[in-house]
Amino acid sequence: MNIMFASHTYMGGDFVVGSHHLAREMNKLGHRVMHVSTPLSPFHALKWNNRDIQNRFRLWRGRARSLEEGPVNAVPMSLLPWEIAGPFYKKTKRNWMLPSLRGLMKQHGMENIDLLLMDQPRFVGLDQLLQPKRTVYRPTDIYSKMTGDPVVAQAEAELLGRVSALVSTSAPVHDELIAYNPQLPSMILENGVEYEHFSTPADEPEELKSIAGPRAIYVGAIDERLDVEGLARLAQNKPHISFVIVGPCPEAAARAFQGLTNLHLLGAKPYSRIPAFLQHSDVALLPLSHHPANAGRSPMKLYEYMAAGLPAVVTKTPELSRRDEQHLYFYHDLDDMAAQLERALSERSSREEVQRRAASQAWHSKAAQLLAFIDNL
Repeated sequence: MNIMFASHTYMGGDFVVGSHHLAREMNKLGHRVMHVSTPLSPFHALKWNNRDIQNRFRLWRGRARSLEEGPVNAVPMSLLPWEIAGPFYKKTKRNWMLPSLRGLMKQHGMENIDLLLMDQPRFVGLDQLLQPKRTVYRPTDIYSKMTGDPVVAQAEAELLGRVSALVSTSAPVHDELIAYNPQLPSMILENGVEYEHFSTPADEPEELKSIAGPRAIYVGAIDERLDVEGLARLAQNKPHISFVIVGPCPEAAARAFQGLTNLHLLGAKPYSRIPAFLQHSDVALLPLSHHPANAGRSPMKLYEYMAAGLPAVVTKTPELSRRDEQHLYFYHDLDDMAAQLERALSERSSREEVQRRAASQAWHSKAAQLLAFIDNL
């Protein structure tokens, strides 16, 4: 098939998301796949100091290019960013953020699209523009709550009125959105893991060698969805544990961590190196804040942690407790988090046992399930 992903996150940046993995897996199965991410606009040049913006402009200037033995990776250009196009869409139902993709499709031998998989609601209207045989909306979060943008909810309502199916990555996201069209075919397909990447043994990174054990590690975004204050207080209360934070850290979070000699901010690391940092730690952390978007999250990092052999101390949410996974140590408050961290360190589950639980969540299995569901529409 000719398959297009219309995604919120570009390939080649600090973050690797589910659409990247699914695109690669479907490409491996012999499908012609193009991954298109949120467009740039001329207005983005005003933020040139932002490294992500620079990377996206480089990808756009080089036009779309196929990754080595992989899908076509495209960052398109549009007239307006969503911040301007969104209010126009609210009033007119016309989306001025949509890029022109016909030339790109023709360049890569895709005269038409058999399957359009959208996880970015700001692409609303792309299905009408391209007229694919099937369109599936695949939300990974409750975007209207995550962004605080009510126009996103309007876009999702329009999309769900005409797409072929809804595939959500968690039960809360599914339940929130299926209400727009209760008769729509739907399924819950949780995010998976690139199992071999995280389970294959790697050497200890130089950055970790001077950090004493036991090591508790967090890998990922440091934003309003992370309980930064709780993490700082935990490090303060557990001086005998080294806390390792891997990910781009904004100044506000860095200030919250100041003075904590047992907390180590290592910054963003390439996806290729993440398994080494995990494998040479003792326990993983996922301290979620009370941000409303967290209720519907399907964190990829949980299975990445497990594939590396790490148990994880995690804020209890309805979605994560629904999965009934072993090797997850749920907590409700700071005191409980400290107790669960000590428990996870003392129980010392064998890495092989933890890894076995993650193996069934591999992305090739997720891609097969998704395509089987679409075949049956």
